[in-house]
Amino acid sequence: MRATRRERTETSRMSLSKRIFAAFIAFIIVPLFVLGSVSYFMFQHINQEKYAEQTETTLKAIGRNISNMIREANSFSDFWVTTKDSVESLQGAYDPNAVSEEAKKQNQEYESLREQELLRRRVLLTSPDLKSVTLYRNDDRVIKVNYFPDTTIPLEELEANPIFPEVLRKNGSPVWVAPFEDKRLTGANNLFTQIRVLLDVDTLQKKGILVIRYQMRELNRIFSFYSNESKLDRRYLIVGKNGTVIFDSKSELQGAGFADLADTATPKGLNLKTTEYQSKTLAFQGVKSLVSVADLQDLERLGVGGGWKLVSVTPWQYLSGDMQIVLRWMIFITVASLACAVVFNLLFVRRTISFIIRVVKAMRRVERGDLTTQVPVIGNDETTSLSKGFNSLVHRVSELLEDVKQEQRRKRRAEMMLLQAQIKPHFLFNALESINILAIQNEGRKVSKMVQMLAKILRISIQQREEIRIEQELEHLQSYLEIQKYRFDDLFEYEIDVPRELLRERILKLTLQPLVENSIQHGFEGIAYMGRIRVTAKEEGSHIAFFVEDNGIGIPEETLARFAFQGVTSLEEMYAESPETGERRGLGVGNVADRLRIHYGPSCGLILCSYPGYGTVIKLVVPKSAGGEAHEGQSSSGG
Repeated sequence: MRATRRERTETSRMSLSKRIFAAFIAFIIVPLFVLGSVSYFMFQHINQEKYAEQTETTLKAIGRNISNMIREANSFSDFWVTTKDSVESLQGAYDPNAVSEEAKKQNQEYESLREQELLRRRVLLTSPDLKSVTLYRNDDRVIKVNYFPDTTIPLEELEANPIFPEVLRKNGSPVWVAPFEDKRLTGANNLFTQIRVLLDVDTLQKKGILVIRYQMRELNRIFSFYSNESKLDRRYLIVGKNGTVIFDSKSELQGAGFADLADTATPKGLNLKTTEYQSKTLAFQGVKSLVSVADLQDLERLGVGGGWKLVSVTPWQYLSGDMQIVLRWMIFITVASLACAVVFNLLFVRRTISFIIRVVKAMRRVERGDLTTQVPVIGNDETTSLSKGFNSLVHRVSELLEDVKQEQRRKRRAEMMLLQAQIKPHFLFNALESINILAIQNEGRKVSKMVQMLAKILRISIQQREEIRIEQELEHLQSYLEIQKYRFDDLFEYEIDVPRELLRERILKLTLQPLVENSIQHGFEGIAYMGRIRVTAKEEGSHIAFFVEDNGIGIPEETLARFAFQGVTSLEEMYAESPETGERRGLGVGNVADRLRIHYGPSCGLILCSYPGYGTVIKLVVPKSAGGEAHEGQSSSGG
């Protein structure tokens, strides 16, 4: 068991060199790495917050510019709405392709129409982003002016569109539809479209529905200015009410769904339904980017409903340029420190560790009993003194151990002789006492038989060998039991059941008789029934187990506890002295236990089990093939 525990300890123990290297990693490299990582992430967080604040200011400025652009477009349409017959006058606008050959021949009429058309076009060119104007009159007439090819939505479809009730509800205020939000309203060119009710200036009665489409080239100039100012590869988007990109500063993502471009679904993503400013780091088109979103709330009073969002997308690599430098330096310093640690370990620590390992291995060999172990003496430093001291110590321990062995052998021999000296008179005293009682009772034949059995007991007791065959020990036990049966007639009966194959094995003599004596002397004291003693034996691996069982009065629990924990060496101490004579009535269990421990070692001994009123069982364990000759040889040499 000790060897197994030592092997587990040695297996789990980390070598000293690994410990030193691990300590270097744990107390130098790891703190350095943690410090660099914390600095990197703190700098990253601060940089992100500062940039988010700057981006918020920029988006607010861009939002104001967009508001001004929408306001100017509204002002232009307000001019046409509030000017009497301004739109209707466009009905006769000059179209050179529509002038007949006959009109062309009449130069005066031709020139008059041409001047009228030029005047009207100059007025329309006050808003260069205007691309088409369409008026749906109440009398079902449609007046159109296009500055490039464009399609017009039929009035029936316009009235069926969900936005038409809002146009009527606002009664003259503009309603804007962004590109890609509804292609039926924005036309084939996906233009910014303004829809409003045309009112009579005098009566404020509805005259029709006015639809004006703008190209909004001003957006390109606004975003180009802010992109060039920051010198970053930044992208600006305007996202419509249904999450569709209605404008992209790079003219690549118009019409795409913003949810497909950036994470807007998870708790860490962006929420386009909120009106609060947001700035988060997430993947935009698969690239880690800082995405900032601002709500264009000011546009609602200008007719832009549904909440357009202004989005700024900045790739993270442009923001983390300095942080990447810090990270690279941190990695370089960590790797360099680790390399220095390895070199230091190889050049300086390894030699010392190797010496310590040699000493540890030598100590383990000494621990296993090899006292011839010596550590090589190398060099001329402190390790040399340690090697010489270790070798001297091992030599001295070897000498002292040999002295201790000799002393132990002498002590063991003396203890065995003392115990044996106690047992022999004890047997004789009990036997003579029984014979004396029978002689007084004139039981001559019984006296003769008892003397014969006493002779057998004495013949075995006076043998010089400490171990005898189990067969002889059982003969001695049976003689003792017969003597006791003569003495205590009808008090008990006994049974001995030992397998024949165990009879040739050896056991320490006078081992079973004291255990049986305790059963007779103490277990059957005061009983009113027939006592029974049963002695059995069986093999248990490399040991032989004897069981001495009786049906006596048993032993109280507190007495057993004293026997187990308070160093009681015999049952006589538990039962105290005889009240009649003050003498002890046996030397029993404790004596046997001591002899077994001294002779066989701690793996052998006694186990005592008892329950008041049911009897007692004593288990005795001795080694199988104990090697009586070897034990005897040691005893003789000790003498």
